[in-house]
Amino acid sequence: MLPEAKYYRPPEKLSWLVKQFEFITYTGKEALTDKFVPREDVSIVFHFRNRPRMIYPIDRELPPVFIAPLTPTANSICMPGGIDTMIITCRPTVLSRLLGISLAPGNDIWVPAPEKLLLPAWEKMRYGSSDAERMEIFASFIITTWHRRYIPDETDRSYDLILKKGINTTLHDITEELQVSERTLQRRFRERLGATPKMLIRLLRINYLWETTSGGGKIDYQDLVFLGRYFDQTHMIKDFKSITGETPDAFFRRNLSMARIFSGK
Repeated sequence: MLPEAKYYRPPEKLSWLVKQFEFITYTGKEALTDKFVPREDVSIVFHFRNRPRMIYPIDRELPPVFIAPLTPTANSICMPGGIDTMIITCRPTVLSRLLGISLAPGNDIWVPAPEKLLLPAWEKMRYGSSDAERMEIFASFIITTWHRRYIPDETDRSYDLILKKGINTTLHDITEELQVSERTLQRRFRERLGATPKMLIRLLRINYLWETTSGGGKIDYQDLVFLGRYFDQTHMIKDFKSITGETPDAFFRRNLSMARIFSGK
């Protein structure tokens, strides 16, 4: 038995911050284990009942509320029964500015939630009777926290440009177009993104390969090299395994249903 996962696009009033709402419920008795494959965005995670346990790279129960940041490697997670979870996938540079926090993960791999801000929202959403009610409670929380119209700054624009260019770009191309040095771009991203521009581009490549490769059959490594715009097959395999912990062949041949749920796919 797999968990039920439902996905919603944000209303227009939240589209400057939120990319997706995901709701996960699981009433099965068997604990389920798989990976969260890093994405190019971040998520606020609210656990309203039982909480999953991270088992790699650390072994610890996840908090009731936390921020899942950009990370360089996949995390292994074990989900018990009795799960009622809400995940809000956000634009990282906007979220960090809105909450006034750094997105650089600490020793726990996740970013602790600013409790004075997010715990009251968690308390209200915990007793929400529907997905729609919980989303509206979250929208009210955001509007109350950020009273004025959000105006993107240079860090937001830098991040958006990399996402717009996607895998069809290099860091050199980005710095040339923005007319900034690589050091300046790294400084902008350090606190607001918690990852380097190079890491962001690597994550874009891996997630693009996942979205465009159906798997199940024989994996054509040359196709993956071409799709991901890698230098060669060795570079592609090394990068893929570094982030997912598996070779492309092993990853795409197995059942990825749980990994998709954990990774917001």
